[in-house]
Amino acid sequence: MVLPGQFQQLDIKSLTGLLYLLEERNVGRAADRLFISQSAMSRVLLRLREAFDDPLFVRTARGMIPTSKALALESPVRQMLEQIASLMSSPPFDPQLSDRTFRLQTTHYQAQVYVPSIAERFYREAPNASLDTTTVTESSLLDEADQVCDVTLCSSFIRVPHHFERLLLGREKYVLIMAKNHPLAAKQEVSIADYLAYSHVLVNLGGRAKLPGNDPLGKLAREKHFALRTPYFMAALEAVGRTQLLFSSSGLLASRYAERFGLMIKPLPFESKDTDYYLVWPKAVDQDSGSVWLRNLCREVVQEQIPFPAD
Repeated sequence: MVLPGQFQQLDIKSLTGLLYLLEERNVGRAADRLFISQSAMSRVLLRLREAFDDPLFVRTARGMIPTSKALALESPVRQMLEQIASLMSSPPFDPQLSDRTFRLQTTHYQAQVYVPSIAERFYREAPNASLDTTTVTESSLLDEADQVCDVTLCSSFIRVPHHFERLLLGREKYVLIMAKNHPLAAKQEVSIADYLAYSHVLVNLGGRAKLPGNDPLGKLAREKHFALRTPYFMAALEAVGRTQLLFSSSGLLASRYAERFGLMIKPLPFESKDTDYYLVWPKAVDQDSGSVWLRNLCREVVQEQIPFPAD
């Protein structure tokens, strides 16, 4: 919809002034209600007359009389201002009454680790709402600039656009995962030579993110051979439990499935930087009460479980 140029000069204060003039039929009293001087109110009336191409009010012996145009404007202008006011003073979000569809994006790892607990609490608090979860990859937030989500759970390997807010949730340590019957499982300490002697699993995030377990190895990283590449953490863990492959990853998910998949978790044979996990969201939903509720829910669930929660 394209508004004529004269209408684009009107603001909420001018339209509020029109309502006050219709109610008071007096410039001075309307000015007092608008907290402006009488001369400023006269300038407001002049702008209104120019915008609507009508005198709007006619001075008579009985005072200011609205024209038919002014009377016709009263109802739609009042409705418009009431709708704007309702948006600014919307009632608090009540998840128990909501039937809204919320959009949550996560990495594959966080989908396995946290989404079940998030869903449990989500449907307990908002039984009539829906939760739509999708996968985020290394650069998907950059590629989907027009798609507005409510919350994204991601690691430091995910590229986050500038129009997103970010909150550190906590961190996990990188560990070495192998089968319980792996030749290295009985060793008290795994050496770098042991580590490089076996093939590894790589969980691909869908981009070119640096592998955190490779940086401390320096040039030796070239000797690390990836025999299995998959985007799925659960597939990686089960494959490790059935083979002599090694897997370097954050340890929380592996610890939960260690017994089921027959896994052994050991420290890496070198120092590795911890993985930071974040809650991010578009600035466009920063003040949305429903999105705020979901963000707080996700933050609390994650920080209850993550090994090293942020302060």
